[in-house]
Amino acid sequence: MTANGHPRVRDGLIDTNIFVHAQARDADSEECKRFLLALARGEVRAIVEPIVLHELSYALPRFVKQMSKRDVAAYMLMVLSWPGVLGDKDLMSDAVQRWYDTPGLAFADAFLAARAASENRPVYTKNVRELRSQDVDVPDPLPSGT
Repeated sequence: MTANGHPRVRDGLIDTNIFVHAQARDADSEECKRFLLALARGEVRAIVEPIVLHELSYALPRFVKQMSKRDVAAYMLMVLSWPGVLGDKDLMSDAVQRWYDTPGLAFADAFLAARAASENRPVYTKNVRELRSQDVDVPDPLPSGT
């Protein structure tokens, strides 16, 4: 039980569709908006995974036509700042910022670059130019193990 007598809700994983429904005008919109408001206030907690941010990077502008890349990045960074949002928020915020700052950089590549920078690891890819522009080690040619 919480201090106000309500049963404690376990931290769960949040799906992309919660964010999309909250932006829509459908049967689930109000419930999703209330849930996100509770997350923003820290009244409930949910784990955001990088794959959800990846989906948001292309789903939001598809469903909310007026959202620009700047709007989507700002929205994702706002969500990551909420006290009820759990996960590797620094890493995901870095990925969002890299994705926004670099034209043509896919969100998955931005996340790999952020993680590689955070952990001082190379990124094995053939998108050499895109990832090297992120100041991470990109071996080219790829190591052959011999």
